[in-house]
Amino acid sequence: MSLERRTLRCFFAEALKGRTVAGQNVVPQRSDPILPDVELDGVEVFASLMVYTLAEEVERHADTPRTYARTVDLAVEVFAQQGPEADAQALEDLIDDVCDQVECVVDPLIPQLSRVELPGTGTTLSVNPSRSTLARVELDFDSRGAKLSGAARLVWRIVYSTEVDEREQARATDLETVRVTYRFPPPDPATPPAAEDAIDLAGG
Repeated sequence: MSLERRTLRCFFAEALKGRTVAGQNVVPQRSDPILPDVELDGVEVFASLMVYTLAEEVERHADTPRTYARTVDLAVEVFAQQGPEADAQALEDLIDDVCDQVECVVDPLIPQLSRVELPGTGTTLSVNPSRSTLARVELDFDSRGAKLSGAARLVWRIVYSTEVDEREQARATDLETVRVTYRFPPPDPATPPAAEDAIDLAGG
């Protein structure tokens, strides 16, 4: 659900700040990269991280209470540039190094997610750590322009569950039956009688 996804984004964004070459340049959303100057081994480097969620798969798990099993793709996108004196191999190595740093931060936090509080609810995330894992890493590079640019997207599949509030469930009860009422107009000698179908969802 939206609260859980927002909580995941903010939790990992805060955890990544200051733990990679990107420093504090981490945001819990898709955005234009923040690219301040950083020097790494004498080479000018620009790096930032963006934490956001992608698709979420939802499966109805139980009825009492209404429970959904959810699997959300959580992405950490790495964006980096190096000055014109750098070469493509150096940029690829930089991207790989930052990906390693991100993995070293995120992976150990997966078992702790079930203790992360949902803001304003007094409850915590209901995460299944054994089924939550890094799913894929995507890489891309751009050698056009004065500076080399590279990006990577690490995607974790986070498995969790949610329960529908009883009041929400009462409003969202499945339609199981309908009542069909037939009303015939008074006979008209000039017009043959015609049947009309009326579906009454209120059941009254």
